Amino acid sequence: MAEVAKLADDLLAQPWISVHIGDSPFLLKASFGDAAYKLMLSDFDSVWWEEMNSDGLEQRAQELNKRLKAPVSAFCRHLREAVAPLLRGGSGDPLPGFSCERAQNLISVGLRTELSGVPFYWTFHCTEAPLSMVSCHMICPLLNMMQALHRQTRDLMLLLERKDAEILDYKENGATLSRDRLETETFNAEEFKDRFLAESLSEAISVQDGRLFNTELQRLYTMVTAAKTRQKRGHDSGEEDNRNSQPSLEEAQNIPPIEPKEELAKPTPAESSEVKKQALHRLHTSAPRNSVPSIAKQKKKKSKGIFS
Repeated sequence: MAEVAKLADDLLAQPWISVHIGDSPFLLKASFGDAAYKLMLSDFDSVWWEEMNSDGLEQRAQELNKRLKAPVSAFCRHLREAVAPLLRGGSGDPLPGFSCERAQNLISVGLRTELSGVPFYWTFHCTEAPLSMVSCHMICPLLNMMQALHRQTRDLMLLLERKDAEILDYKENGATLSRDRLETETFNAEEFKDRFLAESLSEAISVQDGRLFNTELQRLYTMVTAAKTRQKRGHDSGEEDNRNSQPSLEEAQNIPPIEPKEELAKPTPAESSEVKKQALHRLHTSAPRNSVPSIAKQKKKKSKGIFS
């Protein structure tokens, strides 16, 4: 169970990679352990996944490779090495040895390689991922990335406006460009947005080649998922601290609760006078001569100016 939980965290931290399997573009992410793996695919219509543990790995390896004998860890390590070129991305060209077949509720990715000089066959049987998994790995990170990129765009626009104000100040004070080709028009945010929507939006949303996640977006995705994971762990630890909060001081020290005291009889005037005399006598005998008050008046500091 610990390895499965670690695989889940590792898979969330992996960015989506644009790949080609056969003739089809996909987004891929995968995480491999010593004897288990998790793999996710998106064909831009649905998200597909497969989770395999040690028993499943051994059974499928025996079914597809009847004459090949090896420990489960060797099979899993070989699969990790075979899938590694896909996870590194690259030119987007289909890699040899991989094939893809589609059914109504299944995508099968076939793999043919060699293990210790013997042909090795494997098939990833990916079923449709549950909505919670799609939300965790696709929807929520993309929404967070959209917010981050929107904030970045806004900050860049504000920076451009400040730069224009700085250039204008230089010009008003007599500064000139040494090369006229460096001169630019004053930035207008609304015109920039309209031009982007009219000229560049269709190219930005094109997914024909499947290359949605470039290096910068992959880095942003990993930073977003890592931040969300830290936030979730902090929230969970905070709830755990509240559930396991320390006992009160009285409980920790085993102090019994204070019982209500019985009402005492009011002393007579003679008794009160005697008590006052005894208290004054103890005060005079215990106080030292020429005693100095324990709390001295603080000397007022003279305020200083900035340049004093």
